[in-house]
Amino acid sequence: MLVLAAGHGGVARAIAEALAPLPGRKRFAPARAGTGAFANELGYEASLGIATPADRADALADARDLVLVPSFDPRAVEHLMALAHAARDAGVQRIHVLSLAGADVRSPVTLLRWIGLVEREAIAAGIPRTILRCGPFMQAIPMFLRRDARGASLVGPFRDTAFPWIDAKDAGDILARLIGRGQAEDVGCQLCGAEETNFDTVARLLGQALGEPVGYVDVCLPEAKGLLEKSGFTPQRVRAVTEYWDYLVSGVVRASCCEVGKQLLGRAPHTLQEYFARYAAEQPQHA
Repeated sequence: MLVLAAGHGGVARAIAEALAPLPGRKRFAPARAGTGAFANELGYEASLGIATPADRADALADARDLVLVPSFDPRAVEHLMALAHAARDAGVQRIHVLSLAGADVRSPVTLLRWIGLVEREAIAAGIPRTILRCGPFMQAIPMFLRRDARGASLVGPFRDTAFPWIDAKDAGDILARLIGRGQAEDVGCQLCGAEETNFDTVARLLGQALGEPVGYVDVCLPEAKGLLEKSGFTPQRVRAVTEYWDYLVSGVVRASCCEVGKQLLGRAPHTLQEYFARYAAEQPQHA
């Protein structure tokens, strides 16, 4: 039994898709109740969630591998920490954390501090573990896509900074490989894309995939916060997202790919063109 505990965003879906072909039963434990319909479509058994001790016990029943995908939601992070804490007593043999570059319980960056806490609980479980610290995920890019009467634009506070974007599916493929071969020793690595790309280029590549012009509009941080609030983000999530991106843009947090990460992937990481081709195919007007 493999248990995937995650939110409902693009990163969680990519990991679920990468793990779905593995043999054996799989269960999706939503970090937030009422999410994860995509996992049912992929053949995962449903769990009520992980908010209470009883829910966590049900989610971990018969589990051998536990995969944790943290989100931007502080309550969900607390639930994931509690799940990691319960893993060993529930009989879990290995725990896997999809983390971010720079995650640390002492980090001044809210999101990195939250994920550092999840890492700490996974380590404290005292069972073999995998920790993949990833660079900015390609799956986060659509969060900044806006449409109005003038057309489509990527709108965000990124200036001309270039990021080594990573497809979450690459991390998912590594996890699938480790789970499939029953790795016993601890694994920790950093993972990111092969080249750094700024938002002007990201917008151009996205436009090519969608078959329409996509511009890039650089905005100040307060305006970016307002846009996220209009999209339904809670104030805590807005702070976590914008603070993380601000530290990336400033160069305080930098992602790189270590040799272990390259060896585990065993191939070239996916490019933005490949990710955008998949993204465009999922949009109703392009499917």
